[in-house]
Amino acid sequence: MRVVLLCLFFALPFFDAAFTPYAHAGRDDDGQAAVEVTSEADGDIAPSREDLANGAVVGRKRFSPRTGRQAAAKYMAPKRPDEKGAESSDSGSSGTSNRSPAASGPSDHYLALHLGWFANDNAYKFGAPDNQTNVGRWNFGLTYRMGEWVNSMDLLFRFDVSRLALAEGEVTKFSIMPIITFPDASSRFPLYFGVGLGLGVFGNQIPGESTLALDYSLIAGARFFNLWGQTGLFVEGGIKNHLHLLSDGQFNGTFISSGLVFTF
Repeated sequence: MRVVLLCLFFALPFFDAAFTPYAHAGRDDDGQAAVEVTSEADGDIAPSREDLANGAVVGRKRFSPRTGRQAAAKYMAPKRPDEKGAESSDSGSSGTSNRSPAASGPSDHYLALHLGWFANDNAYKFGAPDNQTNVGRWNFGLTYRMGEWVNSMDLLFRFDVSRLALAEGEVTKFSIMPIITFPDASSRFPLYFGVGLGLGVFGNQIPGESTLALDYSLIAGARFFNLWGQTGLFVEGGIKNHLHLLSDGQFNGTFISSGLVFTF
């Protein structure tokens, strides 16, 4: 019996040395059962929970969320212009816009048809005799709003026809005139003022006078939009003068006109 115990006593160190690597293979320094892990490589991608549930093999690598300056720079970096545009379009489609739609009518376009007459006028060196008064008869025109300087002025285009009765005969003049008026029609203020400068062309002219003229006008008026649907009224007055370009004649007259204004 003593011989057996002595043999076991001397054999025990050999068994311990042989089985110690297997006994401690599943434990770390704190005694908990775990697999020794290594640091994560930069190019590794951590598997998702679904991949782990489906048996994804991760080996001896430890996958952890990337932290530090590189991770912070990813989220704090400024957005590219295309990303900002996509985000703004998404928010605009999902949310309610704070901008109200443009008001219909004078904020878009308007067209005016007007008929007027001359209240007082004078023709100087325009036929014989040199000075003639009350030669103006009527005036018919069309005015279109071409555009605006927001919150300030409108740009109008006016085409009109004037009829004058001189001592030597009647003449007809066609006028093409850009006009600037203020305030702009979008303000809905009823009164407006303006100035225009354009070209006059005589359809029929008395002998010895120019067929071209420089037209200029100062106007003031009141407009009332959308009285009957998209139709309104306006009244206008001012001076309507011209200077002959190829002769020394001129015409100075005051006028009053009225008509319909259509918004669209």
